[in-house]
Parts: sequence; structure tokens; C-alpha cells
Amino acid sequence: MDAAFRYPVEWIDRFQLPRGDWITLRPVLPQDDVQERDFVAHGLTPQSRYLRFLVGLSELPEALTQAFTHVDYHDHFALVAESFGAGLQTQVGDARFVRVGGAPEVAEFGIAVGDAWHGQGIGRRLLRTLVAAARAQGVKQLYGDVLRGNAPMLALARASGFRAQRHPDNAALVRVQSLLTTPVTPESIAACG
Repeated sequence: MDAAFRYPVEWIDRFQLPRGDWITLRPVLPQDDVQERDFVAHGLTPQSRYLRFLVGLSELPEALTQAFTHVDYHDHFALVAESFGAGLQTQVGDARFVRVGGAPEVAEFGIAVGDAWHGQGIGRRLLRTLVAAARAQGVKQLYGDVLRGNAPMLALARASGFRAQRHPDNAALVRVQSLLTTPVTPESIAACG
């Protein structure tokens, strides 16, 4: 298997939520396609799907499901957060970055946390891990486009060190951006935990 497609086990993590649930954070796998579709269709409300995808959709189309789960872990890096309560594996979050074509040091990110899991620190953990993975892979600028009305995501981005600025093309959006100039060290990766 090509080194660029090696499964990045170093980004697997497990942590406990304040309410007691254990969450596993790991890079996505191709066999997560059914789980990813279920997360979008049933784990997110219509409002949350709109905030994440910026369009109204009731489920993840098959082509997008495949794109979300068949990643190379370099140009497209994705994490899932899972709960294993009551003997069931349930996806509760998703985070990813995709390098912008023609600019290998620039990547766009997106995050979603299931509505039943809001306010538990999952989004913060996903974003911190995503930033560390991007930095470790040479991304120098990470940005996301957020609807102006998405106050929780804007607050999370700001609390994580992202600057909010006017979107260059769309007045309904805010661009949050972070320059990832701090060098990667084992201590900085461990700080994500």
C-alpha cells in the first residue's frame, strides 16, 4: 500500500465526556459509508444539516458518501467520533480537511456533531485534532466557511484560535481562518488529547 494511503493510527484517541460517555476518535475508513449516511440522515436535524452543508438535504448522496469515506489521509483527511453505548456503535461527529487545489499548504475544513451530543466538547476535540493533523501534514493555512447565523460554530472557531473575517464572495458567510505556523512536536500533538 502506498505510504500516502497508510491508515494514520496515530490519530486514534479515546476520551470520556463530562456526562460519562466514552468517545472514540479515529480516521474514517471506507467501510464507514453506511455509518456516515446514517449520521447525516438521523444524527443531524434538518437545521444542522443546513448549517454543515450550506444546502438543504435530507441524506448524504451516494457520491458524497463515497467521497467522505474514501480518503487518502493527505489531501483529504477525515475523522469520525463514535460512541459505543448499549452495545451499539453510533457515529456522533465528523471532521475533515481537504487541501485546496493548486495550493498544497491551504486546506478547507468542516465539522459536524450530532444534535444529541452538542455541548459535550466533541466539536472542540475534533477541531483540535484536525488542526494538529493538518499542521503535521504541512498545511499552513486552515479555513472554513460558516453561515453568519451559526453562532456555536463561530464561537468554537474563535475559542480555537481562528480569526473570523468577511467572506470574499458571499455576504451570508463568515470565513474563519487559522495560520498553522507553530512547528509540530510530540508535545503539541499530545496537547490535543
